[in-house]
Amino acid sequence: MKRLFTHSRISYSVIGTIELLLGLLAQIFYPHPFSVRSLLDSFSTISLLFFSVGLIIFLVQDGAFDSVVYGFKRFARAVRRNQLEDSDEEAPLTELKRHDGKKRAALTWPLIIDSLLLFALAFSVSLLM
Repeated sequence: MKRLFTHSRISYSVIGTIELLLGLLAQIFYPHPFSVRSLLDSFSTISLLFFSVGLIIFLVQDGAFDSVVYGFKRFARAVRRNQLEDSDEEAPLTELKRHDGKKRAALTWPLIIDSLLLFALAFSVSLLM
């Protein structure tokens, strides 16, 4: 858990501030701006969007899709070999990129954690209403 918070506090506060500002800016699209309900709706929507972006970055950097890409390369080679009737080998395993998951963008964890905290806050307040 300590590793999650090793990123600078500045990145957490910048992401949190951006989420709050976008939530306030989204109020222009609501029929009753700056009511408690519209604020909760906008904050939860913005936090879920940021959370989704953080998870996508996390998955791509972790290499979750590398084996899928490798499988498509093997399939394309097999189709090409059957069409051209070459004696091409299977795709080498060196094409499969392996990620250890230690190199992450500086914004991955702040996006995920700040978004979860804002969503939990909005959800908790909405339950109390």
